[in-house]
Amino acid sequence: MTFLNDYLKDLEPLVNLDCGTANTAGVTRAAEIMKGLFESIGFTCELVDLGPTVGKGLLARNKPEAEYYDVMMNAHLDTVFPDGTAAARPLRIEGDRAYGPGCSDCKGGVLATYYACKLARPEDLERLSICCAFNPDEETGSKASTAWLCEHGKRAKNVLIFEAARAGGELVRSRKGVTSYRVEFKGVSAHAGNNPQDGANANVAAMRFALAAAGLADIKRGTTVNPGVIKGGTVSNVISDNCVVEIDTRYWFDEHYEDLDREIRALAGVTWAPGVTQTIENLNHSPAMPLSQDTKELVAKITKAAELEGFEASWIDAGGGSDGNHIAEMRVPVIDGCAPAGGGFHCDKEFLRLDTVEERIRMITRFFTLL
Repeated sequence: MTFLNDYLKDLEPLVNLDCGTANTAGVTRAAEIMKGLFESIGFTCELVDLGPTVGKGLLARNKPEAEYYDVMMNAHLDTVFPDGTAAARPLRIEGDRAYGPGCSDCKGGVLATYYACKLARPEDLERLSICCAFNPDEETGSKASTAWLCEHGKRAKNVLIFEAARAGGELVRSRKGVTSYRVEFKGVSAHAGNNPQDGANANVAAMRFALAAAGLADIKRGTTVNPGVIKGGTVSNVISDNCVVEIDTRYWFDEHYEDLDREIRALAGVTWAPGVTQTIENLNHSPAMPLSQDTKELVAKITKAAELEGFEASWIDAGGGSDGNHIAEMRVPVIDGCAPAGGGFHCDKEFLRLDTVEERIRMITRFFTLL
């Protein structure tokens, strides 16, 4: 059975709809479209109010009374594109690729969850409890929806994130956590030639701190520490009285984050130049999505499902984060990249690989049979 043409027909109104995160009406309309599709196959659906700054989320379940879910599937409804993009670049097909804003990130994934449920065996839908949660603000950090996603995620035995598979078809079995810091150094300005002894150079302190922080990276653990921004001073003949360092840290396990956090804060308490003080601020934090033993078992089931559908599932460990990172903090197994493959995200070159649409959806319906 082939269903690609039906999939593309259903994808068109989603792609041809402006859904930038700030366009709350557009995001809500996408949720309404998906609500209609899920209700057409007997799922109970709820538009979820996550606050006045974002569009509605959507919760679709085949057994809304169930205390736990055998499978939770997640994808996001919003895109990064400004209003007018959908009209300027509507869905188009060229060869084995579809193009258009959000076709792969993440409309193709949203729609793939529906098709997996639509094409599932009736006996699997009768046996399993399935939850599909679509959030409206992933592209701006899921600030309004993370708690909601985690509330449902902690009730799930398996969590599948329907961000696109990588352009080569790879799924994601783990993701690094990310924490960023801002450290501001306060010194004393003075003329660099006439009275340098009266100054306290914030730049010197910041540079010494940045080098020490970079030294906390651990290749064996896979932790990285990147002082990516250093801003200080005004002109070269004035001793700088202010400098800011922004640091990005990444880690495979939350225990490694705890070590890094403690060490960076300890460095921020050291005097790096006479007369210079500093303060540290946490800019953001995303937990790791680790390759736990439970996740390994989930990976094995998906790999088996792909094999039964005639293709080999390949996997990567990713350095960037997704909503899967937050759900994984609930100590549940999470994998990502479960949607059809794509690339060129966040630009006019975004594409969806049509040759992967049917195989990836069949992979998920086969996965249902293995639970």
